[in-house]
Amino acid sequence: MDTPIFLRACSCRRMEANGLGIILFQYAERLRGLGYCHDSIHQYTEAVEHFGFWRSHAHPCSKNVRHAEVAEFLTSHLAICRCPPPATRTYITCRAALRQLVLMLGCESPGRSPRACIGPMAALIERFDRYLEDVNGLSDATRLYRRRYAREFLTWRFKARRFDPMSLRLADFVRYLSIRAPSIRPDSVSVMNGSLRSLVKYLEVERLCPSGLSRFWPKMPNWKRTVPPAVLTQQECRDLIRTADVKCATGLRDLAILRIMLDLGLRCSEVAQLSLEDVDWREGTLAIRTNKQRRERVLPLPAPTGNAIAAYLRTGRPKSESRQLFLCHRVPVGKPLSAVRVRGAVRRALCRIGHPRGGPHLLRRTFATVLHNRGAPLKEVADILGHKSIDTTALYARLNLRQLEKVALPWPRE
Repeated sequence: MDTPIFLRACSCRRMEANGLGIILFQYAERLRGLGYCHDSIHQYTEAVEHFGFWRSHAHPCSKNVRHAEVAEFLTSHLAICRCPPPATRTYITCRAALRQLVLMLGCESPGRSPRACIGPMAALIERFDRYLEDVNGLSDATRLYRRRYAREFLTWRFKARRFDPMSLRLADFVRYLSIRAPSIRPDSVSVMNGSLRSLVKYLEVERLCPSGLSRFWPKMPNWKRTVPPAVLTQQECRDLIRTADVKCATGLRDLAILRIMLDLGLRCSEVAQLSLEDVDWREGTLAIRTNKQRRERVLPLPAPTGNAIAAYLRTGRPKSESRQLFLCHRVPVGKPLSAVRVRGAVRRALCRIGHPRGGPHLLRRTFATVLHNRGAPLKEVADILGHKSIDTTALYARLNLRQLEKVALPWPRE
């Protein structure tokens, strides 16, 4: 190693004598390349060293690390461990450390392919997901929820029974919805209902369930249009921008993300997919290559948003070969920022201004409402937001009080 991480000679001799040997040094170098701090590298390496010590006694004839060995170490050995120090016994630390080891080695269970380990229910969910993508053309975010609710229902229905989709009846779905509905929000009930209906349609296409189930599918009442959508006030928007600490690189990144979502109304997935080439500095535009409807659009780049992006690129963005605009500043450092992390950054900022239950869509609704109140027609708002149907955008018309005053009828006199 060019720059030794373990300076003590006794530690190096102990690691060399371990069952994993040189792999431990390669593992530590890999963690350092991923951006792990010095203490985390030591903890993870000691956890893998513990695994190697146990493996040399429990499986002395094993040549390659196998998933079964990792599972046995985590589930069986840690509970009764009496290994000498330094033996990290914390389950969470050992699990995270061994996950990085498995990723580094790329090991698989010998003699079995990954697909052979998939049960019939998981295989059905996988085929259902491909159907949603190839036939229905749904986005990743939509497919995520449909896979989730389909998996939860099938697990509930066949928990103690043989997996047989042909035994499904409409009463099973109705009973499941009646059980789950009281514990979740009305919007989530509607999403769950649509996801299960989509699953039934797929099963009917594949002839895996009795035909005709989807024709008698129950409709869930949708009351969300009775109450105007929640939006941020102008003062709350200013407070939200001030929550970003521009003195650190993460704060510069979060400021640029908040500006993009407040000034352009982008979704989390669209922010995460932005690349360096999408920003046209000469024309002052931002290109959205892929969205939920898989249609490209080009939006004007406001000056405050452009300044926030430029400040992040100049002093905040870590060095990386990735062309994505926003990158991780923690492990894995320099990797593209996912939509989940974008959502987390926005939610933390909303918590700081007193909206603990707020999400990224609150910023999108605020942008649409402000744009429509300034006189922009619904068709223009729909084009900017990337809505496929103008009925979705009509939700924000109820917040334009100036236009509603013009169409309001006078109160009848006696």
